[in-house]
Amino acid sequence: MPVESVLPDAVHPDSALVKSLISLWTSCYTTDLSMLSSETGKEAVVQLVKTSSSAGRSQTVKQLKRILQNNCERAGIQSNTLFSYIPNVVHLSDAQRIAVTATHLYEKTLEFYEQQSPSPASFVLMPSLSIQAIPQLLEELEPVLQELRHQHLAAKDSRAIAFLSTQFHFSSQFLLNRLTPVEQLLVSPYFRFLEEQVCIPWKRVCEAATGHTLQSPKLSLIQQMLPRSRDIALSVSRRVVQLNPHYQSQRGLLSNPGVMASSIRDVQMFQSYLWLSILEGSTASIEKELVPLCVMVYPSVNVSWKLARQGIQILMEELQVRMQPEHVEIFLPYAQSMQHFFAECDQA
Repeated sequence: MPVESVLPDAVHPDSALVKSLISLWTSCYTTDLSMLSSETGKEAVVQLVKTSSSAGRSQTVKQLKRILQNNCERAGIQSNTLFSYIPNVVHLSDAQRIAVTATHLYEKTLEFYEQQSPSPASFVLMPSLSIQAIPQLLEELEPVLQELRHQHLAAKDSRAIAFLSTQFHFSSQFLLNRLTPVEQLLVSPYFRFLEEQVCIPWKRVCEAATGHTLQSPKLSLIQQMLPRSRDIALSVSRRVVQLNPHYQSQRGLLSNPGVMASSIRDVQMFQSYLWLSILEGSTASIEKELVPLCVMVYPSVNVSWKLARQGIQILMEELQVRMQPEHVEIFLPYAQSMQHFFAECDQA
């Protein structure tokens, strides 16, 4: 999946459309602080201010950098184990290079996190925090992302993409598990941003949208739905758990926190491919990228096609109920195509 610049060369970065899209994209990486504050009151705010200060962020980054390489290598080993049923999915030498590249990407992300320090008043005045300056963060990551793309994704092999996605997911989880709850709250949006650059084409959605006018009904649909993507993913994942309380994936019950995090990411990925297809006027990205990726990953984590199709059906219901009536007609053909593609997987 290509990782180009967030801003197409043909579009002026000051245009209202680009600003709107960047704002919507930024909203996907927002941390809700209201629950933490309501549960522990003033003490939580004090801890949040301390941890988010320059000194607090430096301490967090220093701690993570000490264990970064080992945890990225450990994530590679676990990914290899997960995909061991497929011979040569990623050669050992490639896996080692991926771990080195992943380490560099996490280092750059942590250095960017260290530079972002909101004022103490923001925790009192705002119910949430979001990553600031996403284009600048992507600019920081781009050289290493480009190296990763050239080394491992040049052939657009869905197996390699699946391996990369899984390795970054494990790396993030291993690192976050070493942090305090408040540190996790602050760092996780940055790690999620990095992780999603491998498997979720948010940038391509933004780029495809620049081919539309501000009055485009398709663009209006995406502008309405994009900020809700994580809430929708959370709702879908919870409903799937409720309907399948005893289902065992490779990593445990669907309610397991790690499995739940993967599920939320996957549902966001499905949404992004829907929006990309709508803006491009073609389902090619679903058929040629998303479906092969799932064909590779789902057997390795013991996700049945029946469960996948159920999740997609719930997603379509969640999306449709949140849409304006005039958007449903635009949405349905692409939703039906996605369901058709995955129904075919079940019959293969």
